[in-house]
Amino acid sequence: MRSFKVAFRCTGCGKCCTGKGGKVRVNEREVETIADYLSISTKEFRQNHLRRHAGEVFPTLQQTPDDSQCIFLEGKKCSIYPVRPTQCRTYPFWPQQLISKYDWTLASKECEGIHVDPLDDSAIVPDDRILKETVIHEVHRAGEELTYDEIDELISELEPEMLQGFEDEVATNYRRDVLVEDGTITILDNYLDGMSPSRSLHFADRLELVQSEVWLTSPEDDAKIDETRLALDVHRGLCLSLLFLPQDNTKWRVAMLGAGAGVLPTFWQHHLPHAIEHMHAIEPSHAMLDAGVRFFGLHPAIHIHERLGEDFVRELAAGAIDLLVVDVENGTKHVLDDPDAILRAPPASMTSATFFQDVHRALSPRGVVAANVIGSGVRALARRLQDHFAHVWVVELPKNAVVIGVKHQDLKDMNVDAVDPSWPPALQEAMKEFLHTMQRVD
Repeated sequence: MRSFKVAFRCTGCGKCCTGKGGKVRVNEREVETIADYLSISTKEFRQNHLRRHAGEVFPTLQQTPDDSQCIFLEGKKCSIYPVRPTQCRTYPFWPQQLISKYDWTLASKECEGIHVDPLDDSAIVPDDRILKETVIHEVHRAGEELTYDEIDELISELEPEMLQGFEDEVATNYRRDVLVEDGTITILDNYLDGMSPSRSLHFADRLELVQSEVWLTSPEDDAKIDETRLALDVHRGLCLSLLFLPQDNTKWRVAMLGAGAGVLPTFWQHHLPHAIEHMHAIEPSHAMLDAGVRFFGLHPAIHIHERLGEDFVRELAAGAIDLLVVDVENGTKHVLDDPDAILRAPPASMTSATFFQDVHRALSPRGVVAANVIGSGVRALARRLQDHFAHVWVVELPKNAVVIGVKHQDLKDMNVDAVDPSWPPALQEAMKEFLHTMQRVD
């Protein structure tokens, strides 16, 4: 029995049709149905309205050129609404959003029609409708070449016992185990069908952001941290900053501001012990650092600093660090040089001229700074970094970006277009994923 009420009333806000990196899967029957609705051939529809992704069976509807929304969203209305894909029609009743109140709360951040704590019962969705939508979604996701209406007709003929069995199966395949929930942080072990199991850490006041995450090995009863892979896109993107460091057997001095549970410093320390002289993890939250030790395998060789990153940088000796990573998000937003350049990370205190001057002074002559950037002000931050660093790169990620500043003027001895094949395979894999998106800012 679900422990929370599912309340939903669509407001037509269109938010479910927007977002960078959005993927709406369509099967062949849906292609035929939508093409017929648009009065075009399926060939023309595939050419002009679909895109394919490596390793994925389903094609998806194209996004707009700026990747901000589905091409069929016009204003706040879907131009193919009567024949919209099953993925759209079953939203928000996807199994992964109904696992717990935590997941339903996360979904509400993207959908104003979701009521987390309904004041009355008028918007509460009956269990039989939730089950029907969930079954249709899962049948479609499994690869059946059927439209929403065709699947709906099939399941309407099923006995209640069969539907209940399906519901039990979904509950087994989509599960989160709460390890810590103390009002400050939440730590979850996540078991979601079709994905590797993971462990994630969140601040209680902004659950929608994953602060730290690792993959887990199987089996569940003896799960351990998978040290061969990085779970977060931003951690894999930040690995590209290593390309700009000296590759002449010089040992690196690395510091990470906003280390969280220490996942990325631990990964680097584990795979590059011969290349790292000192690894510093700076994190003001004691709860995060404690979680790193207890639940995320924080490497014992890492130097822990429970303090603000700005203070740590300000007090560094000149040239003390070779690589400074800024991965800080404090729950605030700020505007950079124009009203449209809004950042959620880094915070304002870490995008100021004073901070960048402190960073420049603290870095060695071949020093590098790399920042996780969340928001629409990526290019504005890159331009600001250009005032202090000789060269700046931007690495585009699915939902955010990494901005890299290089202090050294001469790039002739830097091979930033390829990953050294002598590096550990796990690190090579992490770096290669986003290497093609890395562009120098002129």
